[in-house]
Amino acid sequence: MRRIPLLDGWRAVAIAMVLVHHIVQGFYATQDSYAADVTRYGAFGVDIFFGLSGLLITRLLLEEWNATGSFRLRQFYVRRAFRILPPVLVFLAVYTAAGMWKSTTEAVSSLLFFRNYVPSRLTGFGTGHLWSLAIEEHFYLLWPLLVRLLNRTTLFVLTLIIVFGTPILRGICAYRGMDPELEIYIYSFFRFDGLALGAILALWVRSPYYSRVSAWKLAGVLVGLSLAVTVIGWPYGIMGTRTVASSALRYTQAQLMFAGAIALALAYRGSGITGILRSRPARFVADVSYCIYLIHLAMGDAYYFVLQSIDVNDVGAFGAVGALAVRSVVIGTLTFGVAVISKRFLEDPFLRLKRYFHNPRKRAVMDPSGLMHEPTLSEADLARHVLDRKVG
Repeated sequence: MRRIPLLDGWRAVAIAMVLVHHIVQGFYATQDSYAADVTRYGAFGVDIFFGLSGLLITRLLLEEWNATGSFRLRQFYVRRAFRILPPVLVFLAVYTAAGMWKSTTEAVSSLLFFRNYVPSRLTGFGTGHLWSLAIEEHFYLLWPLLVRLLNRTTLFVLTLIIVFGTPILRGICAYRGMDPELEIYIYSFFRFDGLALGAILALWVRSPYYSRVSAWKLAGVLVGLSLAVTVIGWPYGIMGTRTVASSALRYTQAQLMFAGAIALALAYRGSGITGILRSRPARFVADVSYCIYLIHLAMGDAYYFVLQSIDVNDVGAFGAVGALAVRSVVIGTLTFGVAVISKRFLEDPFLRLKRYFHNPRKRAVMDPSGLMHEPTLSEADLARHVLDRKVG
C-alpha cells in the first residue's frame, strides 16, 4: 500500500482544472470570452478525481487482501471517515455559523452526503460541488462489499458492465426527458462508470499483465475508444451540452482519455517522463486538494459578498480581464491559505489515527509477476533477521 507519487500529480491537475473553471465561469460568469473558452472544459477535472478514486480505493482493498488474506470493512470505513469527515464537518459548521444555507434540505443533504439528489432550487452555490463528494461516498459504501464478495474475474466483468452500461443508461434517460444538467450530470448511478474505469486500472496494475508494453496497448485501446465515440457521436451533437448524445457519451470521452494517460503514467513511474507529476509543487497541491475542493466556492461567495457590502462592481472597477485577475488572486490565495492550515492542524492529526485501524495479519502474497513471496520486510526487520542469522 505504498503511495504512488505520480498520482498526486494527477490529483493536482484535477483540482487545478476545477478551481480555474469555477473562478473563471462560476462566479457571475466572466465577461472575458477568451478566458471562458479556454477553461470551459475544466469541469472534466471531476472525472479525473473519479478515476483516481476508483483506482486508489480498489488498489488499497486488493493489496490489503493480498497481504492479509482479508480486509475488515469496519476498519476500512473508519479509515475513510478519518480522511473525509473532519474537513467536511468543519466546513459545514462554518457554513452554518455564517448563515449561508438556502434551506434545511440543503443542510441535511450536505451533511448526509445526499447533496446530488436535492433540487437546485433548494440549494445555494457554495455547496453545489458537494454532489461529486456524495457520489464518491456512495461508491465507497458499495464497492468494498463487492471487492470482498467477488473474485477478480467477476469483479473485472462487473467493471466492464458498468463502464459500457452506464453511458447507455444515460442515453436512455436523456431520451426519455431527464434533465442533462440537474439530474444526469449529478446522480450517482449515472457517474459510476468513471470510478469503475479507475478500478479496471487497479486490477490491471495488480495483474501479471502490468508492463510498459501492455500499458501502451491499454492506452491505445482506451484512446481509440474515445476517438471512436467522438466520431460516431459528432453528427448527433456529442460536443453540445443538452443533446442525448452529449448526455450519454460526453463524460465517457473524457474518462477514456484520462484513463489512457494515467495507465501510461503508471507504467513510467519513476522515469523522467513523469517527473513533473512527482514534483514537489504537484505533491503540495495534491496534499491540500481536498480542502481546496471543499471551500473554494464558499470563498468565492465570501469575496463577492464583501464587494457587494462595499458597493463595488468588480467588472466596472477593473474591467473584464482585471476583474478576473483580481478575483483569481484573492480567491486562490485565500483558498490555498485555509487549505494549508486545514492540512496542518486538522487533516494530518486525524490521518495519523488511521494506523491504528489496519489489519495486522500477514500471509504470502502474489506479486504482479505471479510469483509468491512473503510481505516485504522493513529495513529494521531485515537488519534483525541478518543479525539473528549471524548469531545463530
